[in-house]
Amino acid sequence: MKRISSSIAILAVCLASNATSFTLNATPPTQRTTSSSSSLSMSTEAALEGNPRKEGLALQLDDGTRKSHSVAQNSAFVTGFFKGLSNRDSYSKLLTSLYFVYVAMEDAFDATPEATVKQMDNTELRRVQACSEDMEYFYGPGWKNKIQPSAAAKKYVARVKEVAENKPRLLIAHQYTRYLGDLFGGQMMGGMATKS
Repeated sequence: MKRISSSIAILAVCLASNATSFTLNATPPTQRTTSSSSSLSMSTEAALEGNPRKEGLALQLDDGTRKSHSVAQNSAFVTGFFKGLSNRDSYSKLLTSLYFVYVAMEDAFDATPEATVKQMDNTELRRVQACSEDMEYFYGPGWKNKIQPSAAAKKYVARVKEVAENKPRLLIAHQYTRYLGDLFGGQMMGGMATKS
């Protein structure tokens, strides 16, 4: 989990700093050399030392959004949203939409020549395999022939493909939004979904 948290923290820092380029450095600290490059060089080492949510931008984001998240969790919209997911059919439809979105995103990540997208593409964050397992659970064998994307999922997939074709650097925003929202936001709201 530390690796995933550090990747999200690094991604957030890169987006917040409006970096034009950056490097993820997996070289052990004892083997690193200093570079005078003008690009933003980042290391997972700093994020792995302790909890990256306890310092820097990650802490500021956590502190700055805590009240908003608390209010949102208790809002009529969120409560209604989770009540709407309280049955198997509704929940499986949500997961089906996410499956199509993640397939489009991860296919775009594989195909893009954009170096910054490649650098931020952490295999530990990828969701297609987990979503496929969910589809097998909800729809059974032959599930690929049984599912269709919703209208909203089709629109989202079209946007991902458009960005991948015309401005592939913007795929980083999709990485950030989906992975941060679905993986970390989902953990936060998991208890609410279970209770609904």
